[in-house]
Amino acid sequence: MIETDVQRFNTWFGNNYCILQRYCKRYRIEEDTLNDVYINVHDRITRSGYTESYWMTYVKRSIRNLRINEGKRNNGKHFIDYHNEDYSNTVEATLQEIDETERDTLQYREDVMYFSKMMFKFIETRMYSSEWQFVFRCYYLMEGRMTYAKLTTMTGYNKNLCTKVIQTIKKDIRDNFLQWLKDDERRSNRING
Repeated sequence: MIETDVQRFNTWFGNNYCILQRYCKRYRIEEDTLNDVYINVHDRITRSGYTESYWMTYVKRSIRNLRINEGKRNNGKHFIDYHNEDYSNTVEATLQEIDETERDTLQYREDVMYFSKMMFKFIETRMYSSEWQFVFRCYYLMEGRMTYAKLTTMTGYNKNLCTKVIQTIKKDIRDNFLQWLKDDERRSNRING
């Protein structure tokens, strides 16, 4: 699974490298930063996987975070050449970048809400017991990092049951959700069309 994520990312990065170069040039980001971000993201995916498809937003955020961390390493000292005639262009470009990021974030949130809604609809169609659905909802909807110990305390079910429920439903989602979603959209199109 992780190898597939890495391959998808490598393919996406190769296909979008020119767009990312233009993005970096537009905001006066050195191309080395882009290459560092590629290595960092590649390592993250190799270690833990990444199943989202919002690569552009993810990479742009990684570039921004890398620049912020570099600024922190420099003790927050940012050297601005006020005599550079492009300084105002740089400020304007930064403001546009913030606006684009906010739009990307809003779209991302809307997509997450849609997929969450559809995922719970999918789980309901799989005929899991209400007990299993409750455990999974608690696990999925809880803010912060949910552990099986916290889930056990919260639901009152033993750890083995909680573990079995989460692993079973996650596997079912990984194996069947996307196909179900495509089939559901086709059914909706036939009914509405």
